[in-house]
Parts: sequence; C-alpha cells; structure tokens
Amino acid sequence: MGKAKVKAPDYGSVTAFPTKIITRDWDVPELNRELKLAIWRARALDPVGLYRSNTAGTWHSKVDILATTGDVGLELHRMFGEAFTAYATHAYKCDASKYEINVRIQAWAMVYEDRGYAAVHNHPNCHASAVYYVDNTVPSKEITMATGVTLRSGDIEFLDTRVNGMMHVEGLKMSPSCIIGYETGRMITFPSSLPHYVHPVTGPGERISIAANANYILKERTIESNE
Repeated sequence: MGKAKVKAPDYGSVTAFPTKIITRDWDVPELNRELKLAIWRARALDPVGLYRSNTAGTWHSKVDILATTGDVGLELHRMFGEAFTAYATHAYKCDASKYEINVRIQAWAMVYEDRGYAAVHNHPNCHASAVYYVDNTVPSKEITMATGVTLRSGDIEFLDTRVNGMMHVEGLKMSPSCIIGYETGRMITFPSSLPHYVHPVTGPGERISIAANANYILKERTIESNE
C-alpha cells in the first residue's frame, strides 16, 4: 500500500500595521519649468541654505518655498493639499463625509548635485510627508547593491522599521527594500515617521525636488456643511 498523503495544515494570516505610500504623476511641464527657475532664484539669494539630513553638495532651502515663489508656489501648495487629503482617506481611513480635512503645509526645496545625498531621517512633529520631483538632469545610472537590489543614483529608499528589518538571514526576506524611482512630475506621499534617505547622486546635472510636511486639522461636519 502506498503512503497516505498528509494534508498540509491550513494557517490563517493577518497583515498587521501595513505602511501606505501613494504616488501620483502630474503632467505639468510649464509649472515644473517655472518652479525650477524660482528655486534657482531662491538659491542665488541664499546660497548656503540649511543643513538637516542633507550633505555638502545638496542645497536645502528655508521652509517657506511655497510662500515665496508666487503663483507656482500656490499651485504646488494646492497639489500637495490634494495629495495629503487623499492620504488621510487612503492611509489613515478618515471618513471625508464625516470630517472636513484641513491641512497645514510647510515645504522646502532640495537641489542635489554630484555626490550629494540625504542621510537616513524621518520628519518629526507632523502627520504625513511628501516629495515632488521638479526636474532631473543627472544621468540615469543604474547601480546594483550587494543585496542584489538595483536602483538609480538619487533614488529615495524607505526603511523597514520592524526589528526584523535589522537582521539578515540568507534565503529569508527579513529586511525588504522599498525604493520608488523618481520622475519629473511625480509626487510621493508617506507617513512622516517612516525612515528614508536619498542615495548619492553621481555625475553632472541636478536633481531638484520639493518636500513637504503636513499636519491635519479635522473638523466634524455639521448637517448644514454636508448639504
């Protein structure tokens, strides 16, 4: 008699604490051109800029870039507001029919040049963050890391915050990588607590982006406001 097949046990599963990152590609070439010129003007007035997670060779503007760039800054503020509102409903499960979602936004420009990068950091004291890619003239060069992951110089990488993410066992995916490629006009929105960094830019040219932080203020809708 042949051996009876042993049925594999059925295991249930629950996905706990998922991290939501949303993206949108905007087709706004004229806005990007005007933003780039405005950022260049801001850098000419303040060539040193700020130093936060950025290194030498990476210019960081003051956190008033949307308020000091005229109509293009107002339009990007609107775009960020739309993305942060979408994030509140997609990631934080806010019921927009019950709550009016108001968003307070601060933003700053980043200009990365050869060998410039941003060290690992998160964005404290806010609820959600985003980055918008204004322009990129850096050569698109693919790099293969020791882990086998392929990326481009200047890519943004998000880090796993779980303890398992600090360990490595050959054959087990215990430290997954989340890399999202940058494209001109792309906006990425993510939780502010999520650690991330920007891989070094290599070669001539510039990688120009504007990052933003959001704080939510929710107001419960009344019957009148829903009509």
